[in-house]
Amino acid sequence: RPKILNKSHTALFARRMAQLDPAHADEFKAIIARLEGKKDASYALAPKHTHYTNTGAAFSMLSGHTLLLAAVSSALLCLITYMIFARMHLSDAGKTAYAALLGGGIGNLIDRLLLGGVTDYIRLLFVRFPVFNLADIAITLSAFCLFFLTLTGKLEICTGEEHGSDH
Repeated sequence: RPKILNKSHTALFARRMAQLDPAHADEFKAIIARLEGKKDASYALAPKHTHYTNTGAAFSMLSGHTLLLAAVSSALLCLITYMIFARMHLSDAGKTAYAALLGGGIGNLIDRLLLGGVTDYIRLLFVRFPVFNLADIAITLSAFCLFFLTLTGKLEICTGEEHGSDH
C-alpha cells in the first residue's frame, strides 16, 4: 500500500497549530506524541465535550458574585413575567420573544442556584468566541426580537385605547 500520510509533515503541522492556537496546545501535543510513537493512539468512542461553569454573567463579568447575579436575575424574571401576563397587550411575536427571554433566564438561574454557576457547553470552532449555552441563545435572540418589534411598533397589539391618556 502506498504511503498516504507523511507523519513528519503532520507533526510539523500540529506543532504550528499548537503555536497558533495555545488554548488547544495540549491536544496538538498529544497528536505529536502519537505520531512520534511516544504515546499509544487511543481511538475511544467517548465524545469529548466542552463543559465550563461560568460563575459570572455574560463574558464572565462579575465572576464569583453568584448570589448577586441570582438576585438580579430573579428580579428581572419577575419583571418579565409581569410584562407578559399583566401589563402589556403583546402581539404573538412579542409574547414569543418574552417567553424565550423568560425561559433562557430561568434556565440560567436554575444552573446558578443549583450548581453555583451557569453551565456553558457550546464552543464555536470557526471563530474565537466565549463558550455559551442554549439559554444564552434564547436570551440573545429574544432581546434582538424585542428590540426589532419595539423599533417597528409591532410589540403590542392595538387595543383601541389612546396612548397618552390621563386615565
